[in-house]
Amino acid sequence: MDNGVQGGPTGGDSPKLKVSELARIAGVSASTVSKVINGRPGISDETRRQVERVLHKHGYSRPLVSTKISPTIELVVEYIAHNGTMELIKYASYWAQQAGLAVTVTQTSNGVASEECFRGIIDRNPQGVIMQQMGGLNDLAKSLLRARDIPIVVIDPIDAVDTDVMSVAIDNWTAGYQAGRHLLSLGHRRIGAIRGPLDLQTGIARYSGFAAALAQEGVPLPERYVRQGDYFPAETSYRAACELIELGDDRPSAIFCCNDLSAVSAYRAAREHGLHLPDDLSVMGFDDIFPAEHLMPSLTSIHQPFSEIAQRAVQMIVDVREGHDTEHHVILPTRVVARESTVPPRA
Repeated sequence: MDNGVQGGPTGGDSPKLKVSELARIAGVSASTVSKVINGRPGISDETRRQVERVLHKHGYSRPLVSTKISPTIELVVEYIAHNGTMELIKYASYWAQQAGLAVTVTQTSNGVASEECFRGIIDRNPQGVIMQQMGGLNDLAKSLLRARDIPIVVIDPIDAVDTDVMSVAIDNWTAGYQAGRHLLSLGHRRIGAIRGPLDLQTGIARYSGFAAALAQEGVPLPERYVRQGDYFPAETSYRAACELIELGDDRPSAIFCCNDLSAVSAYRAAREHGLHLPDDLSVMGFDDIFPAEHLMPSLTSIHQPFSEIAQRAVQMIVDVREGHDTEHHVILPTRVVARESTVPPRA
């Protein structure tokens, strides 16, 4: 007798599609569909993906059975560069090793992961997936991962996450506020900012906290002192720093950059314009990543606890797999690391 399977996204109230009907739609045999549903070997990866697309399209919601879970954690990043990603890879690898696991890294295309990217992850069937940001976690990706019951942890999600998706983040608003308070405490009153991407909640929150600190003290933040930068590549932030410096006698005495790569760009712009750091211009970054402490002058920055972020994310996956209770949404504190790049302004 041909078994019926649940069709449609609404679950039990939806009409049932039989295995034979799904097979006809996918252009394969009923036994092939059954192998995919039950996670049995004997079919090609291409055929398995073809059938899984049909199952997803027709709302098949029963978890697909996996025959073997890989002792790995998949780390999905937007791009690999010195923007915090290297630290995340380093610490995720370390903490995964402590749990007897390894880390594999998938790089998305500008934060947008393709369907094939996630089908590749499904084929590897890892213990769990850690995603940097949430740009690549669309509905299809979530459906594919859920079909295999693969735990998901998002690092610094850009929007609210679903109840079955875990997250680890920092308090970006408070971190930006801390940056503003630090520069104010040194006596700066002409403070500029190079913002992060406007489409990322992290950049918006950092700038909002910074602006709130200045407003609290009645220090103006005129529009000409605010420029749009980017987390990566750094060229946009370099041009933004040049524009602030080229205000001449009206330029800021300090610039807050929403990540360390932007701060490095500000260093370059300042030196090309003949300014001496930090006497002529104080610069502050965000992330506290290499080479912040090795720059000349060493860079004052907001420390982001990448080791603890990675540790929490790995532990969440391990806990879920072992059936233990775990905190599903964690927000970690940040702190100012004061170095040589920020000093009181000249009289």
